[in-house]
Amino acid sequence: MNTKLIDSLVQIINSLTTEERINLEQKLHVQNLSPEIDQSNLQDEPFVGMWKEREDMEDSSQWVRQLRQQEWTS
Repeated sequence: MNTKLIDSLVQIINSLTTEERINLEQKLHVQNLSPEIDQSNLQDEPFVGMWKEREDMEDSSQWVRQLRQQEWTS
């Protein structure tokens, strides 16, 4: 983490006027909003069902347990 940069940013933010802080908060809020996903067409996506014929994944919970066990004991 770049502590000098963070300290500089804190100093800059502390020097802002109330109006400037509100403007900054609004801009940050807009950037953090994630676009809504239209789930009505999700089933038409090519990745849906791509593993449906994999016999080793019939029980996905067991498959994940086995994968974790292999990774943790290796």
